[in-house]
Order: sequence, then C-alpha cells, then structure tokens
Amino acid sequence: MTLADFEPQHPALHFTPPMGWMNDPNGLVFFEGEYHLFYQFHPFSTVWGPMHWGHAVSRDLCHWQHLPIALAPNEEGASFSGSAVVDEHDVTGLFDGQPGLLAFYTCHRVLSDDPEDYQQSQCLAYSRDRGRTWQRYEGSPVLPPPGFKDFRDPKVVWHGPSQRWVMALACGQEIHFYTSHNLLEWQFASAFGEGEGAHTQHPWECPDLFELPVDGAGSDEPATRWVLVVGIGATPDNPFGSFTQYFIGEFDGQRFTNDNAADVVLMMDEGRDFYAVQSWSNTPGRQLALAWLNNWQYANHAPETGWRGTMSLPRELTLRATSRGVRLRQRFAREAAQALSAPSHISPRSLQTAGEHCIALPEGAAVYGQLTLVLKAGTRLALSLQQGYQQRLWLTAGESTTSLHYERQGSNGQATFDEHFACDHAAGSVDGLTVTVTWWCDHGTLEMLVDGATEQRSITQVSFVDHRRQPVTLEVVSGRVEVAEGGIQSAVE
Repeated sequence: MTLADFEPQHPALHFTPPMGWMNDPNGLVFFEGEYHLFYQFHPFSTVWGPMHWGHAVSRDLCHWQHLPIALAPNEEGASFSGSAVVDEHDVTGLFDGQPGLLAFYTCHRVLSDDPEDYQQSQCLAYSRDRGRTWQRYEGSPVLPPPGFKDFRDPKVVWHGPSQRWVMALACGQEIHFYTSHNLLEWQFASAFGEGEGAHTQHPWECPDLFELPVDGAGSDEPATRWVLVVGIGATPDNPFGSFTQYFIGEFDGQRFTNDNAADVVLMMDEGRDFYAVQSWSNTPGRQLALAWLNNWQYANHAPETGWRGTMSLPRELTLRATSRGVRLRQRFAREAAQALSAPSHISPRSLQTAGEHCIALPEGAAVYGQLTLVLKAGTRLALSLQQGYQQRLWLTAGESTTSLHYERQGSNGQATFDEHFACDHAAGSVDGLTVTVTWWCDHGTLEMLVDGATEQRSITQVSFVDHRRQPVTLEVVSGRVEVAEGGIQSAVE
C-alpha cells in the first residue's frame, strides 16, 4: 500500500504540534487545575533539529491550548528532554514562599563542527506565573558535565520515606540516581542497569520512576512496587527500532533493586510507536502517562503536511499481580471517552465459519471501540481495524493462553521509511481464552490494549490511512469465537 499521496490531518484528540517537528513529551505536571505538556520541538522544520521546549495546557487532557515556547536554544546549547515538578513549599527560595513550577532539562552543547562532539549537563528553569513565562536558574547547571557524553533526560520525583527529592538520569547504558533536599544541590546515590534488561548500541534514555499499589498482591507480598521506565533508541543492531522497557522492583530512596531476573525484558508496548514515556507529576491518586507515538527508524521520513509528531492518548497506569510476577497495566484516561458520543453497542454473536464478519462502521474523526471475545482452543482469527489489511491483529488460542501477532503495511517511496515501516511480528500473549480488545483510531494513530484474565499487552502504531470509511472486521480462519459484548463511540470533526 503506497502512502506517497497521503496528507496527514491533525487528529481529533491526540496532541500534535501547531507546526514543525515534535518528539519526546517533557515536563508533564499538574498545577492549579491545569495539565502542562511540554515537548521537544523544532518550530522551523519538520525534521529533528535544535531542540526547544514547546508548551501547551489543558484542563481535561483532550483540548489543548498552545502557549509560547518555554525554552529555546541559547549560547549554552539546546534544551533537551527533562521533567517538571511543583515546588510546593518553596524549598528552592525562588518563589517568595509561594508554590511554583520547576523544569529540569538537559543542556546539550556541541563543542565543534562535529555534531557527535558534545557535552551534556542538567539545568533548571522556573516559573512564577503558572508556567506562562520561564526564567533560567542562574546557578545552572545543577549537575555539570560528568566527563562522559550521554548524561541526560532528568526525571525528578519526591521520595516520601526518605523525605528527599530523587533525580533519575540516563547515563550511557545505566540509570544514575541523585538525591537532594532543596532541588538545587544534588548528590550521586547509585547506578542501575549494567547487565539488566535490554541493551543495544544506543544509550538508555528518557527514564521515569514512580511507585504504585499492587492489585491482587497476596498477604505476604509487598503492597506497592516501584516502576523504572527506560527508553531504548533505534540502532542497526536493533531491528525493532526505538522501544520502551520497564523494571519492577524496590527503591529505597538511594538504590533500585530489580524484582526479576536480570535477563527478563518487560515491554511497555509491543507495537512500534510508543517511545519516550513520561508520567505527570503532582496527580495524587492517578499515575497518568504519555508517549511519543513514533519510531526513530522512520520518524524523519514519514508523510507530513507542515508538521510531524503525535502524542499517544494519556493513559492511567496501575500494577497487577500475575502468575509471571507484578506487571504494569494501562487504560486510556477516562477523559478521552467522555469527549465522545454515546456508545453504539454490538450484539453478542457466535462466529464459526471462515470469512470476514463486519462488526461496525466507524464514523467520525476519532473512534473508540471495545470487543470481548471468547475463543475456543485452536481458534485463529484476525481483527482488522483499519483500511483493508493495512493494520491487522492476529489472535491464536492455545489451551490456556492467547498469543498475539501484529502486521502493518505501507510505503511512501523513501528508502528509510519503506525499509522499516512495514512490520510483521509477534506481540506476546495473554492468559486465558477470553480476550478484551480496546482500541482508539484517530487520524494517523491506532492504539490497542489487549486484556486477558490478569495479563495485558499494549500495541501502539502509527497509521497513515483514512479509517473513517473502513469497517472493523473479524476474519475467522479456524475454530470458533463468540463476541460476548462490545461497543463503539466516535467523535465528529
């Protein structure tokens, strides 16, 4: 399927830049009734370049107001990824005793004509007016260049038991932890990552760190666990491209300890386009996160119409105890579905013969759907959610588990894009033969959550098709499947 003439439109609910290039979400923070979304931004081109911090705010996670650029490159360098927190008690002394916003970012300074000759340091900016204007802290950098190159993407969180702030930093193939009492002076605490999880030729990046209660934990098991999220960039030795892994463990304010064996790799998403994940700070009772919906293998070569880059829908994160250990679970933030029409329900039915069975005809710019399927052992079927077979999810039922396989087609005549965009790969499995598939289709996007009895797989994909005129279909190859329940909602343009 050729995409050479495809002209992307801004999606209805997914965040996109007003123009130019966008990649990593940065500085996600909730403050005085507003969700702040900063992002890596190049306003003067549709390919990656000198990094700014773009900025937008929302009260409902769906409708965003674009604000002026918060940070721009200066004589010290470009403004790479980072995070934001609320200095509630003015421990920095920057806010005259009132709460204020702090943004921690990596200053990326190229030292010669060679773009690979650079140094990185951690800097601080602050806002006294609810994020509308930003000043650079005169004492920056708060962490100077350490003597090695890749030292970036500060994620700052509060650790209640030790009554200290913690900064997680991507440092080569490790995450380094620093601690502080005043958010200005930082001390090295520990390193994590050597021999743990997935490693490629690309350094680790974009860490996130948070604690969550464990649903289903036994009486003799910890009630909470810490989650450490790490991005893995695209390199020639990694055919999957850029992806996001996570670790489950304990964090005592100094050191992270992995619950799983060192060679266990936990994927936050089994698709190709879920990267640079960051969660919002200062959202008590909810852990909301966002990802850049793209892959570094082809992001600079995808179709564009004066802008490139889309964020995933905000997702709420939880932890669940499973037979394989504690695992991360995701669900789309409830605010997104609240912006849609009343659901159109799908009547239960049993499908036994091979062939396509139309489930629904989506209408509108954004479509939210959910199907609960009961599979007989040995059943194999395909769920086609977008134009023709351009994106298709295969489900195969074993005796007690359901395995997933994903395929995507598409080319646009650019060699780098055509080499990497099309994919055909296993997407893990879930426990049980009753499977619920929840999906969002929006201009240029397809996000799916596949739930089994206790396990879940997330599959997020860029999709350059007009999905509005295409039915959702089930193609039964063998066996029998019952559509137990389902519904579809849409948003008009």
